[in-house]
Amino acid sequence: MPYTYLITYDIADDDRRSDISDLLAGHGARVQYSVFEVTLPTKKDIQHLRGQLRNRMDRDEDQVRLYPLPGPVLNELVILGNRRIEERADFWIL
Repeated sequence: MPYTYLITYDIADDDRRSDISDLLAGHGARVQYSVFEVTLPTKKDIQHLRGQLRNRMDRDEDQVRLYPLPGPVLNELVILGNRRIEERADFWIL
């Protein structure tokens, strides 16, 4: 059974913010500037992600919130408006 979380953050430092944003982008979709929807296959994967977040943040200056989203809640999702967040595309110049 997959585990889905809505993860939000308020990070004071630009470098830490970028690091946490990149980490979350590797695990889920950015739905707002500091909000991600992350689905991972196991509880152990969620615990590992939590540890990675803890290691990248400053506990005195930053805050990350993880809201579990049970399946029935996801079925009732309502999105108002068409604005999309453009994801940064990694590319190579040769």
